[in-house]
Parts: sequence; C-alpha cells; structure tokens
Amino acid sequence: MRRFRMPFAAVAMLAMVVASGFLGQTSAVAATCTPTGFHRDGLDLTAAQIGGTVTGTLDATGCNIGVYYGPGSSGSVVGATVENANYYGVVNDGGSVAVTNSTITNIGESPFNGSQHGVGIYWAYHSAATGTIKNNLVTEYQKGGIVVNGAGSSATITGNTVTGLGTVDFIAQNGIQIGFGATGTITGNTVSGNEYTGTNFASSGGILVVGGPFYGDPFSTGINVTKNVVTNNDVGVWLSNAEADGSPPQTPTKNVVVNNSISKTDGLTNISGDTGTCGYQAGIADEGTQDNIVNNHISGSGYSSSDCNGNGTGTFARAIDPQGNNHIKNNK
Repeated sequence: MRRFRMPFAAVAMLAMVVASGFLGQTSAVAATCTPTGFHRDGLDLTAAQIGGTVTGTLDATGCNIGVYYGPGSSGSVVGATVENANYYGVVNDGGSVAVTNSTITNIGESPFNGSQHGVGIYWAYHSAATGTIKNNLVTEYQKGGIVVNGAGSSATITGNTVTGLGTVDFIAQNGIQIGFGATGTITGNTVSGNEYTGTNFASSGGILVVGGPFYGDPFSTGINVTKNVVTNNDVGVWLSNAEADGSPPQTPTKNVVVNNSISKTDGLTNISGDTGTCGYQAGIADEGTQDNIVNNHISGSGYSSSDCNGNGTGTFARAIDPQGNNHIKNNK
C-alpha cells in the first residue's frame, strides 16, 4: 500500500492563509464595494452586490466578492456574468441560493498568483449553505471553480463547465470540491485544466471530495460523482477521507464514482505531488472505506503506469490508486 498523500490544495482552500490585497485592474464604471461582515485573512470582505437576484453583467472590479448572500437569505444568480472580484465570484454564507445558466470569470488577483483565494462559486465553510449550482461556465479562477465546504452545507452541482488555467507553477487549483462534511451530488459536469507544475508537494484535482479527522473535520460521505467528463487534471477524481493518522476511515464513507470519462492526454506534468521531488497523477485516487468506483473510462498517457525512479525524480501515475476497503469494478 502506498502512503497517504494529503491533497494540499484542499487544505489551503480550508485555511485561506495567504492574503494579498485587492484586484488591481480598473473599470470604466467602478462597482460600489460594500462591507459584508464576511471575514477572510483578517479582512471584512466587500461585495459589489449583497443579496437579491443577479442578471446581466455584475462587474466587481475593486471588490473582494461579486455577490454575497448572508445567513438565512435566499436569492439567485441567473443568466448573469459575474466577473473581476479578487476573492469570490458568488458567496453563499448560510443562505439558500441558485446559481444557474451564468458565467463566473476572472476571479482572483491581477495577475493571478499563488495566494490561496480566488474561487468562482463558494458555499461557505460550516455555514449550512444550501442550493443548486447548474449549467454555469466557471473559468479564469485563481484557486477553485466551485467549492462547497463544511458540515450542514449541501449543493446539487450539475451541468457546469469548469475550466482551470492549465499547467501553471504558482498555484494548485481544484475544479469542483465538496469537503469537510458537506454533502451533495456532482453530476454531468465538464472539468478540465487543473494542472500544477510547481514544487511544494502539491497536485491539482479536477473533482475533489475531502474530509475526516486528518483535516480536523467530519468525513465527506455519500457523495455521488457520476457522468462527468474530466480532462487534463493532475488527479481526475480525488476522494480523500482519512483518519487522524492518515489511514483509511474506520467507518464507511460510501462515496460513489460511476460512469465518468476521465483522461489526461498531455502526459506527466506534475513534479512534486507524491514526495515533493516526485510527481503524482491518477485518474481516480481513493482514500476511503466502502467507496464504489464502477464503470469509469480512464485514458491518456498522463494516467499510464509510471513510477518514480530510485533518486526520487519522475512521476507516480496510475489509472486508479486506491487506499482502503473499496469496491472497484469494470473500469477501463
């Protein structure tokens, strides 16, 4: 059994430990940036809009957030373009929100850098945020495309196209994440271009399900990851639930990865995700107990069998890399 690899990209998303100021670009019509009371990195983040319905173009240049929904609120982002915030495009902080048929783009610093923020759509950690994220285009994000975090939060994530920056050496991005006790489904999405080529013991994930005492949080269980097309990510689908010592869960996690098409056609690009000096790539990586990995199609040179050589260089790559007691069947 290979040793446990913590997806550092996920931990950084939880901690949000690095702050680096405000978006530098300007706009012909500047947004009115209103404090939200939602804090990250010691900042009271501002938003171009608080609550309500968003349609048309919301240019959040100069603001930390495009649109913010607070505890107990409800609202929708429909047929909209939300752009140019440096921390988040849409934040659901304990509300009931639908984000549908919209474009969320250019969320991060200008230019993009390694600061651990810049998320397109964010269901806030432990806020009990609920709702639907459907048929959106999420692109040009610094850290993450769609993130649903924390016990009590849940989302149906379906039909979205989430496109990362491709091979970059300054940040390990994630496409779609459900983590730290949140629940939901990830179905029928297209996720591509989350590839980290830098150092610091990190790989990027296309779809990430993460939790457990190792991270100081509940397990993320019963997540259905089905019928997604996942292309050119370091790890296509990454299930990472771990006990405090990094071992597989003693209780069933029962996550489901079924009927996904997962490929990496651009070869071995990650250089540090396994040992810091050795890369890590996998079509599906699974740390769990009684997870079901069935009928997935995994292809491409990036997930062909490859091991780090004796001096620690190279890339460990596999179509499926399981750890724990899981049901794996009929994957090709």
